[in-house]
Amino acid sequence: MSELTRGSGPGADPAENRDRLQAVLSTGDRAAWAAAALALVTGDGPDTDHRRAAEHVLDTLGLTADVLSGPGIDRAGVAAQAAAPLLQASALLTSGGDLWAAQPDEAIVAQGRASAQGAAAFAQFGLPVLSGLSETLASPGARMLDVGTGVGALAASYAELFPELTVVGIDVLPRVLALAEQLVRASSVADRVVLREQDVSELEDEAAFALVWLPAPFVPEPALRAGLPRIARALIPGGWLTLGHGKLGDDPIDEAVTRFKTVSYGGTALSNEEAQALVLGAGLEDVRTVPTPHGAPAITVGRRPT
Repeated sequence: MSELTRGSGPGADPAENRDRLQAVLSTGDRAAWAAAALALVTGDGPDTDHRRAAEHVLDTLGLTADVLSGPGIDRAGVAAQAAAPLLQASALLTSGGDLWAAQPDEAIVAQGRASAQGAAAFAQFGLPVLSGLSETLASPGARMLDVGTGVGALAASYAELFPELTVVGIDVLPRVLALAEQLVRASSVADRVVLREQDVSELEDEAAFALVWLPAPFVPEPALRAGLPRIARALIPGGWLTLGHGKLGDDPIDEAVTRFKTVSYGGTALSNEEAQALVLGAGLEDVRTVPTPHGAPAITVGRRPT
């Protein structure tokens, strides 16, 4: 049990409750400013007093310049990943918006750029355990569906990683798709990323995609449940669905925060068991939740029968 939850409640000692409250406040303050320092240092800003002070923060955390510039480090992606929760939390507190549509452009772009790192992680950890998919994605004419594509950063990253792949990105928000058009147009893969204003619950493609990415935290539950059978039909025989969802059940604080974030995104919180049941219910096979690195979402996969 966490020190932040042990003994809390009306019957706890008042001094302990005050200490617990102060611990949350001080931990949040430290985490927020450390994340801001990381975003500032890994971004493209000029050398200023703020940047030098931020570098000192990271030095004390062991994140020296050689670490941040080491192999496999995407500095722009790290900057976006550090900034995204700060921008999103600020928007929630200042506007009171509880849906993803209420987030400002800056928060949505940061989230999209952070999510784009998922393509490389998938190629390293996910692709090797999904039978037949590596060969399929390398074949001319291969297609992928990116549900809730947002600013299209993840779609573009997949297209860059797999030169034969065309990625179709769908989203329900015209404002977000306008941002996606700008990002995709500026990329090197604009000819292989197709954007559609479409709800996954209205998907009509059949036997079209070798791979589908479905991020549950950004998809409302009614659309998720209605969309899964349509996704199953949209997969080619042997094609794979990858359903991203929060990691629930390991730690009560992490789970509570994950559920809070998911509500703010307007999406669906799923445990491993709930995700597997939904994917099985859509008629897919080889259903399982695959291991993912710390900090990455849980991924439940399923394959359309051949």
